[in-house]
Amino acid sequence: MSFMLKLPDERGEQLRQIAAAKNTTIPDLIGALVRAEIEAGTIPATVPGIDVAKDGETITIKAKGFEASVPMNEGPTLADLMKNPGALSDPDRKLRWIEGLAALSGIKVKRTGKGVKLVSPFTGEEYPLSFGVAADVADQIERAAQ
Repeated sequence: MSFMLKLPDERGEQLRQIAAAKNTTIPDLIGALVRAEIEAGTIPATVPGIDVAKDGETITIKAKGFEASVPMNEGPTLADLMKNPGALSDPDRKLRWIEGLAALSGIKVKRTGKGVKLVSPFTGEEYPLSFGVAADVADQIERAAQ
């Protein structure tokens, strides 16, 4: 699912210029604005449509068509992989992931061209997240694990 914004051409060009000046993309520029507003307290530090909750000794993640739980002590591992999907190409880290969290919970993290996909152990449903949103969900997971 994606959300399209309609902006006047002039605003779109200004966003392109700002992104170019900051050597980033427009989606990353907008993501930085959202994170700044979270830090300022304007909006909550949650991602709409994704529920991350502490449930006893587990962390449960629910989104449209997706549900998975991970042991509380493995929440930081999942968060790390979501923030650093390049770790999936590191054979040692990938082996620790497969033998550790993935073996315990069944949840999988797949790297895609523009982000990651979480794969539910219950339904096999894949839930795609852009890199920026994956990092925000990872922050929610880390907070739940504390």
